Amino acid sequence: MNDFTSLWGGAESWLAWRSLSGESGLAPHELFMGWIMGEGPIPHFWIRLPGVVIFILSLALYWGITQRLFGAEVLRSTLLILSASLLLPNLAKLATGDIWAMASQWLAYALLIRYMKQPSLLWRAAFYLALLCAVWVQPINALIFLMGSSALLYFLHPQGKRLWGLNPWLAGVLAFTGLYFSGMASLGQESFLVGFRTGRFLLWNLIGILPFLGFVLAGLWETAQRLGRREELAILNAAALIFAFVAHSLALQGLLALLAGRQLKNYFDPNYPHEPVVKAGALLHLVAAFCVLTLLMMGSFFQFRALGFRAALAAGGIYWMLSFIAVIGLFGPNRRYLYGGILLGGLLLTTLFWLQLNPLVEQMRGWPRALVEKSRQRTAMEGINQAFLVYRNGMPFPSLAPYSREAYPATRILKSSAELQGQWNAPGNAVFFLERSDTEGLNNAIPADTLRGWDNRLRNVEYVLLIKDGL
Repeated sequence: MNDFTSLWGGAESWLAWRSLSGESGLAPHELFMGWIMGEGPIPHFWIRLPGVVIFILSLALYWGITQRLFGAEVLRSTLLILSASLLLPNLAKLATGDIWAMASQWLAYALLIRYMKQPSLLWRAAFYLALLCAVWVQPINALIFLMGSSALLYFLHPQGKRLWGLNPWLAGVLAFTGLYFSGMASLGQESFLVGFRTGRFLLWNLIGILPFLGFVLAGLWETAQRLGRREELAILNAAALIFAFVAHSLALQGLLALLAGRQLKNYFDPNYPHEPVVKAGALLHLVAAFCVLTLLMMGSFFQFRALGFRAALAAGGIYWMLSFIAVIGLFGPNRRYLYGGILLGGLLLTTLFWLQLNPLVEQMRGWPRALVEKSRQRTAMEGINQAFLVYRNGMPFPSLAPYSREAYPATRILKSSAELQGQWNAPGNAVFFLERSDTEGLNNAIPADTLRGWDNRLRNVEYVLLIKDGL
């Protein structure tokens, strides 16, 4: 499906545009994309593969780093929960820097606490390497998260003074200074879907934890209670949660999964104190999922008729059914029902979305590739290599841009109607990919072709192809 799905507008298209333009930055995810992309054509599968590899590798490394700290049973639950998350597996399928940032920051924090518990040269070197990678990928978010949480641990944790020997604050500043002044680190957020977009950060993290919402709520409540008693694990969790939230770090997903994994392990203990919180969260999720999935099936029917309804029913219906089985496991109680419902629900929803719903969605949002292909067919004999499109600041970077650059190496992005008018009136042959509204006021602008579809926010758009025969 990674090869079938066209580029998503925003960060993924921006990175592809930069790679095709030979302007890739020096951050790891940009270097990899530039190396894989070359001069085109766009290899959709291969530019998205590194994110999947990074995600799987981070799960394996986290197991090796923290097994002695948290125990094998808690870690198994944690990693299974992360794999069933509605956020991270989907982010891993996109060619953006988000999964790189999440993995590097999450592993760096794990190494920080491993060094604090077991100071040795091995964990010191591993932390410095992870810190360097985290700052290299996403400097500001990584520095806020790691330096802030380590400062809080220094003052609150019983063994926090050991961090003075590690000195993550000086190491972070030195890493950033070296990378920034060598041109290898950038403060921009264009290559990330989340970045410092607070609304998106909160919404996406909420969506990610929905299958195990009750256990996350119980974990947060337990952390708050035990923090008042200055318990060690509560301090470790609270420091990371606070600064992951402040830094808008996607390591928050890993931290919430750890909370949920511990609660999932303890739920069947006869003296488990947070059973009402878990059940309330699970029922809330069940009701919310029913409402959202019902609307999804209705919308799919109106847009794609019976085929859309069946696809939405396959994905959403199975997810709701498995969530209901998980609730039965809570009230049973039945361990197999609970684990199977929570984990299979998230995994199957993600799988069936990409296999069943995404091909239908692609019919509506795959128009950039189709429009460029139509233009190539019409201009193949004319030798045109110049194209123009309009992109106004504040909007997601258009996926039309890299496809146009792939077909027409001299593609330029125009920022305003005045620039568009100037290029339209200039001599020379060129291709213009424009929204219907942008063609108003252009003299003799007769569309060679028109396509309708969805933009990156699933809103209806109409784009036209103009071929200018200049003098």
